Amino acid sequence: MTNLPSIKQLQYLLAVHQHQHFGRAASACFIGQSTLSSAIQTLEETLGCQLIERENRSLMFTAIGEEVVERARKIIDDTLSVKELTKSHLNPLSGKLTLGVIPTIASFIAAPLYHFCQQNFIELELILVEDTSDKLLDKLEHGHIDMALLALPYDTDKFHTQILAQDHFSLVHHSDYKPAAGIEDFNLLPDASVFLLEREHCMTGHALSACHLNRSSCINPFEAASLHTLLSMVEHQLGVTFLPQMAINAGILANKNMLATPSKGDAYRDIGILWRKTTGRIRDFRLFSQALKEFLHKQCQVNKA
Repeated sequence: MTNLPSIKQLQYLLAVHQHQHFGRAASACFIGQSTLSSAIQTLEETLGCQLIERENRSLMFTAIGEEVVERARKIIDDTLSVKELTKSHLNPLSGKLTLGVIPTIASFIAAPLYHFCQQNFIELELILVEDTSDKLLDKLEHGHIDMALLALPYDTDKFHTQILAQDHFSLVHHSDYKPAAGIEDFNLLPDASVFLLEREHCMTGHALSACHLNRSSCINPFEAASLHTLLSMVEHQLGVTFLPQMAINAGILANKNMLATPSKGDAYRDIGILWRKTTGRIRDFRLFSQALKEFLHKQCQVNKA
């Protein structure tokens, strides 16, 4: 019988590739460095080729080593998928589910979502990870999270993507800020009167696109790093901003003398959930997504009482 690489050896190889250091890879795998080095050497002997070039304290993967890493990653994913499939079949929506959420969603639904899952999925341990869209997609691709909840549109072609809700934008201003009163075309707002988050925040891009705000002169050059700073500028009657209904329903304007005017038409961001196409927990994820869709509908409902 042909001598084949073991799953453990491939996992060790992926750890070395991720950390680019034998010591750090060994620590991540909870084994000694000598054990890891021996496993990699045995793997190379089994395959009959050098995967890693070692020189003093540095290392470099060979060309064939890089190809083996890509194949190994797929093998590990498929193996995990088989295990997930059987576990999901025997006991749906149980155990751990790690959900990545972007800050402009997590800020408003994290606590209610925990309560919702505790009440509806008593055997499920929900773990939330808050991060930017790019970092969450990277974590999803490498298996560090199970699913990701993002605002769309976004480049998500690598993953299965399902839209769960539409989160409409409202024009927000101080009740005494007269230039915003009665304005239906947002491009008629005064110059430098629209305050937004930093361009790195996807909510800014979604707001500009959804509200068809194409006159750059009305956008203030100041870019807020947080919603707290953003609302402070608006509260002091320096201008206006756009907020998603999810934030308004969560009470972000509570005890503030500000008005929120819902936009007309298609001014909204899509809230979507993603998972890897290779996962074996499709049944779990579909059940969870359906429940999350009902949950988000309430969080994004316009004119919520």
